[in-house]
Amino acid sequence: MINSLKMSFKIDMTYAINSFIYSLKKIPIFKDLFPGDNLYKSKKAKSIIRVLGLILSSARMILYKIIYFWVIYVLATLLTPKDISAGILHIYFIFTIIGMFFNNKVLTTSTKKYFSIVLFNMDAKKYMKAMLWQEILTNLISHSIGLWILIQNPIIFLFTIFGFLGRIIGERLNVWHYTKYKISLTYNYPFYWTVILLSGLVALLPRIGIIITSPIITIIDIIFLPIAILSYIGLMKIDNYKLIFKRLNTKVRALNSNQSREYSRQAMIDIKEKDKKIDEKKLKGKKGYDLFNTIFFERHKEILLRSAKWFASISLLVIVGVGILVMINPILQKNLNKFLLNNIAWFVIIMYFINRGAIITQAMFYNCDHSMLTFNFYRNPKVILNVFKTRVLTVSKVNLIPASVIAIGLPILLYITGGTPNSIDYISIPIFIITLSIFFSIHYLVIYYLFQPYDKNMKMKSIAYSLISALTYLIAYSLTDFKMSTTLFSIIAIIATVAYSIIALIIVYKKAPQTFKIK
Repeated sequence: MINSLKMSFKIDMTYAINSFIYSLKKIPIFKDLFPGDNLYKSKKAKSIIRVLGLILSSARMILYKIIYFWVIYVLATLLTPKDISAGILHIYFIFTIIGMFFNNKVLTTSTKKYFSIVLFNMDAKKYMKAMLWQEILTNLISHSIGLWILIQNPIIFLFTIFGFLGRIIGERLNVWHYTKYKISLTYNYPFYWTVILLSGLVALLPRIGIIITSPIITIIDIIFLPIAILSYIGLMKIDNYKLIFKRLNTKVRALNSNQSREYSRQAMIDIKEKDKKIDEKKLKGKKGYDLFNTIFFERHKEILLRSAKWFASISLLVIVGVGILVMINPILQKNLNKFLLNNIAWFVIIMYFINRGAIITQAMFYNCDHSMLTFNFYRNPKVILNVFKTRVLTVSKVNLIPASVIAIGLPILLYITGGTPNSIDYISIPIFIITLSIFFSIHYLVIYYLFQPYDKNMKMKSIAYSLISALTYLIAYSLTDFKMSTTLFSIIAIIATVAYSIIALIIVYKKAPQTFKIK
């Protein structure tokens, strides 16, 4: 195992050194100073570059860890200003859970894996084992040091052991998911956003007096220990790592590993063969753009509805779970009632995460618009507006699946937690949630048509699209501190959505013929 790690390190370092020299020689002044292959042949120059590379990579790792624990500290000061140490451990627990599922290293794409396993034919299982232990032990040591600096309490070791065990379980779960579904957990977007959403809700528990403490972590450590042992045995029993690594680390993916997310996103919206056959009854009586949109929707039902149904199920479970908790906890009941009456703006960010507009528009481009935009008639203003309107209805229907569950569940939670002095809230809350769902459905389609972000190779290239998406998130998040009565906020949201919809239709009609094209 150690030999595999050493060999992999040598290969990776050699590639890094030669790449650096190649880039250096592209600069005119260095090209003249080091003509020909002199720099490649110089052992002294390579030794200097190697030392510099080790220093820089170590400094980068330390910087990342400093930023990681700084973020934990800042969040802890915001959530638990009276007990920052408890808040740090609580946030560390949340981050560890997220990392357990989505910071897996065994199946990541990299040049190191491509050269080591595919080109130099290293033993894939030994390589996996060496890399896994290197990553786990590095995290164990760095996280122990980081938490000790922040807290200086022996209980931190319970949390770092939890991280150690969780990483092994997470790697096994990710490998299992890939062997079954041919895609890693990070790109299973319904699961991804469910974990993020639930983690966000758990992170907010200190606001109602609930904090993840050392007794809870002790119990989790005891439960995780046998699961981690079985998970590690399961990882070691798999014999086809070479095939898995070869499939993941193709030449294109390895040498463009920063684009690996795009490859996986594309795999998520590929049409399966069984979905290409459409029931003729679904098309009866349809014509024009309605027929065009119906064919697209029927072929993409699994993509469009899968995550929406998943979020609807999770939302139902959360609402039922919270309902049970508030009935047995009077303090929680009072806090939740106050929250629903004065902090309804929190559901802006929740609906932002639940909305499936981004993945739907990507499916539209990959499986429809990428081909249709080669025809001039498809960019005609009337065509664009007609297709846009039918798509707004389709996307809104999909997003209304989870939105309806939340819209029905919140008034019920409000009622069982003590009700409201203003009975109109029972109507305004569901209308507010439905309005938000429609707003985000329209919004994602608008920015898709105005900033069409994909190039001819189906990779995201638009900086403007990314900035608008980031700005949308920032505005949604900033509203979490906005306190206003539920009734008033709902009325404002409804008026804003209607106004935005009208303006969006006008802008798309006028600007999309110039902006909606393949870059």
